[in-house]
Amino acid sequence: MEVTGSRACEGERVAQGSIEAYRSALRTMWPASPEPRLHVSRTSGFRSARPTVSFYVLPNSVSPRMLVPANNPTAAARSMQRFSAALSAPDTAKRLAVSALLRSHSAAMFPHRMEVQESAGSFREWLTDLFGEHVDFSLALGTARVNRKPVLQVFDRRGRSLAFVKLGPTAVAAAHVSAEAEALKVLGVSGPISGIHVPTILHAGHWQDSVVLVMSALETSRWQNPSRQWTVPHRAMRSLHGHFAGPPQTFATMPFRKSMTVAVESLPSSPAQDRLGVALQRLDALAGDLELIPGAWHGDWTPWNMARRRGRLQLWDWERFELGVPGGLDRCHYGVNAVCRRDGVSPGSVLAGLRLAEVDPHASTPEGRPLAAAYLAAVTCRYLVGAELEPGGAGRNRGLTMLEALCTLLHVS
Repeated sequence: MEVTGSRACEGERVAQGSIEAYRSALRTMWPASPEPRLHVSRTSGFRSARPTVSFYVLPNSVSPRMLVPANNPTAAARSMQRFSAALSAPDTAKRLAVSALLRSHSAAMFPHRMEVQESAGSFREWLTDLFGEHVDFSLALGTARVNRKPVLQVFDRRGRSLAFVKLGPTAVAAAHVSAEAEALKVLGVSGPISGIHVPTILHAGHWQDSVVLVMSALETSRWQNPSRQWTVPHRAMRSLHGHFAGPPQTFATMPFRKSMTVAVESLPSSPAQDRLGVALQRLDALAGDLELIPGAWHGDWTPWNMARRRGRLQLWDWERFELGVPGGLDRCHYGVNAVCRRDGVSPGSVLAGLRLAEVDPHASTPEGRPLAAAYLAAVTCRYLVGAELEPGGAGRNRGLTMLEALCTLLHVS
C-alpha cells in the first residue's frame, strides 16, 4: 500500500530519528571525532587520511537494527548469531543467511555504512586497554524508550566473542545498567542456580560520564524450537525463586509490597493513581494473613530474554531483578508478555497470558487470584512510574492496560 502525504512525512521522521539514535551512540563513544557519517555505496567507503572505523548498517539505514564491524567479517558474522527462544524458524534462517554473507566478504550486499574517525580517548580505545588487545564490536539499541542504551558485543581480531557491554550515558540508562550490575553481583556470590546460566561480571565501573557493565558472553544455540516459547519454564523459575527463599511472611510485610506503596506515592495525583491505591487496598484484603515464601524474580523473564542450550536456560537482562517477592511472578510476566507480543496489549491478552502461565485469576488459592493481582499491581506500578520519565510513551498505555486488568480482577470501579 502506498503511503502519501502527512503519513509519509511521519514515516521519514521516524526513520531519521532511528538512524540518528545510532549516530548519537557513536558520538558518545567517539567524543573527540568528527560527526559520524552515513555512507551508501557498493564500494569500500570513505577515503580518509585518518584511521576510520566502519560499520555495516543492518538491515539498512531506513530501519536500522544493528551496526556490525565492516573490517572484521568473522565478528560481523557472529554478531548475527544471537538466538533467543522467541525467534521463529524464518527469523533464525534469515540471521544465518545474513551471517553467511557477512563472513564471505559480500560487501556489495550491505551498501549502508556508518563511519567514524578513530581518535584518542574513544570508548573503543578504552575497551582495547581493558582487554589488553585490539577489539571490534557490534552495536545494538533497544526500543526507543527513555531507558534505551547501547549494547555492544565485543570481539577480538579473529572474530571471537569476548564479552557483552552495556553503556549507560543518560541518567535513566545509567540507573538500569547499575541495577543489572548489582543483580549480577548478588547472583555471582549466591552460587550456581540449578538449570540456569547467568552472565558473569568482567568489569563494572565508569567511562567518562557513562556507567559501564562488561559481562561474559553467553553462546546461544540456533536450535531453539520456536514452539517451546509457549512452554513456560516453571521448573527454572521455581529454582530461581527458591535459591533466595527466606522464612515465610505475610504479603503485607514483604519488601515487594512496600515498594508498591513507594511507587504509588511517587505518582502525581490522578484518577489512575486513585484507582491503583484502591486496588492495593483490595489486594491487601485479598491476601489477608496468608503466609508466603519470599524469594527472587528475574523481573523481565520473557522468551526474548532467554535461550535454551545443552539442557540449561540462558537468561540475560537482569536489571529488574528483585528479592523479597512471592513465588510465581516470573511465570505471570512470561505468559502475559508472550501473548501480548503476539496479540497486542489489551486486558483480554493479559488474562490470556495469565492462563498460559497456569494462573487462574478467578481462583481463590494463593496460586490464583492473589498471585495474579500481585503481579498486575507490580507491573502497573512499574509502567506508570516509568511513564513519568517518558511522557507520551508506550509505557503509560501499557500501564493503564495493566491497571484496567487489575481493577477488573479486584472489582475496582
